[in-house]
Amino acid sequence: MEVMLLLDALEDILEKAPNLPLSSKSMINKAELHEIIKDIRIKLPDEIKQAQWIKEERQKILMEAKKEAEALRKDCEDKAARIKEERHRVLAEAEKEAEILKREADKKIQELIDESDIMKKANEQAKEVIIAAQIDAKKIRLGSKAYADELLAELEKHTAGVIETIRNNRDELKNFKS
Repeated sequence: MEVMLLLDALEDILEKAPNLPLSSKSMINKAELHEIIKDIRIKLPDEIKQAQWIKEERQKILMEAKKEAEALRKDCEDKAARIKEERHRVLAEAEKEAEILKREADKKIQELIDESDIMKKANEQAKEVIIAAQIDAKKIRLGSKAYADELLAELEKHTAGVIETIRNNRDELKNFKS
């Protein structure tokens, strides 16, 4: 800032001014001091305007960062709600399919029981159908959980990137020199 340099020049003049003999008073060049003071008066308004502009720009950047953070928060909440809804839907479908498989297995078991000459074979097949239905139901449940986890991981990754951008912008504001 030029004003600081001019103030330093004033200080140098005062420090280097020779003292009057037998006195603590100094002799200075009034014209030189008046010239420096005049330059300070000319430069000071520009530097105040520049400082005000920097302050306003900082406020704009902060407001934009807040808006972006709020939009990101809302986006994350929306995505989390959609993931939750999708998870519920997938689980409901898995439960329906498991119930259908269970009914089919029960029906098959009953048919096999009704056939008395192949009772042993019927029991074995019934167990296989039940196990297969349970395995299918478990696979469906695990698949839906894995899908929900993948969506949450993607959301977490995206959020971390935005937070890092905000952190970098804040650091840049802190390090900004006028």
